Amino acid sequence: MSPTAAELVATAARLAATPRHRADVARFIADVESLELRLAIIDDRFERFASRPDEDYRVWRRDLVGRLRSLAAKAGELEAAGALEPRHRDRVAALLLTLRHRLGAVDARRSALRRRRR
Repeated sequence: MSPTAAELVATAARLAATPRHRADVARFIADVESLELRLAIIDDRFERFASRPDEDYRVWRRDLVGRLRSLAAKAGELEAAGALEPRHRDRVAALLLTLRHRLGAVDARRSALRRRRR
């Protein structure tokens, strides 16, 4: 399918989306923006997150991973329903990948700090 034809199909699907899908997309975009803010906070307070006490860090990490999984699942649902625009899909994919890498970097820094303390 050509890019133009794919865009027309996507546009038709969006126009046919139910009000419920539109509301779901609005909530989804709010969740994306919330995670984008979390990414900025992680970048700003990287060392603080890495040096948190064990229990606090586990709670924070579990919450973030849960939000990432939830967002990925919701993106899949909306895309399957034809309610997710390609630009939002790309934005979410980039955000999820970036947060996954950033979380890995915080984990690595945390491990390095723990080794240094021993």
